[in-house]
Amino acid sequence: MSQLLSQQAPSQRRPRPYVRYIAAALALCATTADAGPPRPEVVWAERQIVFWAEADTGAVHAVGIRQGVSEFGVLRAPQRRGVSQLSLDARNAVLTVWGDDAIYRYDAHNLRLLSRNETRIARATTQPHRWVE
Repeated sequence: MSQLLSQQAPSQRRPRPYVRYIAAALALCATTADAGPPRPEVVWAERQIVFWAEADTGAVHAVGIRQGVSEFGVLRAPQRRGVSQLSLDARNAVLTVWGDDAIYRYDAHNLRLLSRNETRIARATTQPHRWVE
């Protein structure tokens, strides 16, 4: 019986399903191998919201993940051209965005700007770096 199966033409053989999965995984690895640094993002688990930033444009997206994925807001500032970090104070519902020009604090519920602080950024760029040994 095994001789009869092995003598079938290659076009009549069924493809093995794991070969497709391996090919898809390799294709995925190839596309993500040249990806740059990870984008800034923070998850608000209680509200099921993800905030993520476009590091090169400075836009911060608010995406709801409760029943599917739906973007409900984009935070932009005319002066901000980049974002290096995001943090969330869930207790006070304050989203902090470290931009290239200032530190922005937003109300995480309604996405309104609470404050913009340029002095921290200016102080950090003018002070020399101290090496810790």
